[in-house]
Amino acid sequence: MDINMASKLYKENSLMTLSPRKFIVWILGEALKALEKGKGAILNKDIAEQNNQLQITQQLILEIIPLINEGIDGGKKLILLIEYVHRRLVEANIDNDVEILKELEAILSELKSAWEHA
Repeated sequence: MDINMASKLYKENSLMTLSPRKFIVWILGEALKALEKGKGAILNKDIAEQNNQLQITQQLILEIIPLINEGIDGGKKLILLIEYVHRRLVEANIDNDVEILKELEAILSELKSAWEHA
C-alpha cells in the first residue's frame, strides 16, 4: 500500500470515529475552506472554480442537517439557519456576490465556534 492510499484510509477512518459534535465542527471547517476558495474564485473571475467550491460548500452544509436533533431546544431553529445559509450560497453563486459570502462566512464561523465550545 502506498503512502497516499494509507493516508486516505486513515483520514476516512478518523472521520468515521468522530462524535457527531466533532464531525459538525469538521464539516463547518471544511465548508469555510471551500467558501474562502469560492470567494477567491469570484474575485479572480474563475466561474468554473467558483461554482465548484460553492457547490462543495452547499453539500457540506446539508450534511449537518441529519446530525441535528429537532427534538431538543433550538434544533429546529438551527435547521432553519442551515437552510438559510444553503439558500444564500445558491444566491451568491448565481449573482457572483462576495458580500453574501462574507455574511455566510461570519455565520459559519460563529456556528463552528459555538460547536467547538459546546
